[in-house]
Amino acid sequence: MYKSVRGIAAGALLAATLTACGSGSGDTGGNAGTSGGEKPKAPLVLAADQVRTALVSKSSAPQGWKGRLPRSVSPTDALRKCQDETETNCGGFVSYGSTYFFKTEQDAEGKQGHLYFSLFSFKSPEDAQVAMKGLTKEARRKAGADAKPLDISAGAEETDAYTGKHTEIALRLGGVLVRLQSADLTANEPYANFAKLQIDRIKKTAEGKNPDA
Repeated sequence: MYKSVRGIAAGALLAATLTACGSGSGDTGGNAGTSGGEKPKAPLVLAADQVRTALVSKSSAPQGWKGRLPRSVSPTDALRKCQDETETNCGGFVSYGSTYFFKTEQDAEGKQGHLYFSLFSFKSPEDAQVAMKGLTKEARRKAGADAKPLDISAGAEETDAYTGKHTEIALRLGGVLVRLQSADLTANEPYANFAKLQIDRIKKTAEGKNPDA
């Protein structure tokens, strides 16, 4: 009888030990999965009211340049603008806004160079990718063989830039498509700085910050 009790007790102790070891292994694996498997960040998207905030402002214009207040249009006109510029149906389109910088001094021919900024926001990065593909295809078709590649690094996820009769830059960051267009400007302007300025403002706006602060 005593031997049976001792046997049962020993068996219970062994089972408890094995269970404890098993639990320890499971916890270790779970912790490793938590530390090594962080949730992916949500894609960057801008709501309609954030587009106006994200656009470059008058106060953000560098020395030698002046800015204008962002232009607002009706939702119908905004969608039409997106469709016209991207040659797509603009699936997932949310909002559009635009503004521009201009040089404070005229050139030798009496021209005052302008740089136009356009922002198109979409519900997802995929929607913005489709729109960018259409935009760059149409822009390059109009530019023709004279277009030369322009190296731009501004922190965007996609970039397509060239210069010729005018300079054209398309940037995509998450679900936001950016277009920069020059008029009466040379290829030597600091386009990369302007592109980075716009991308940085988009990032700050998406984080809930005021990019003019």
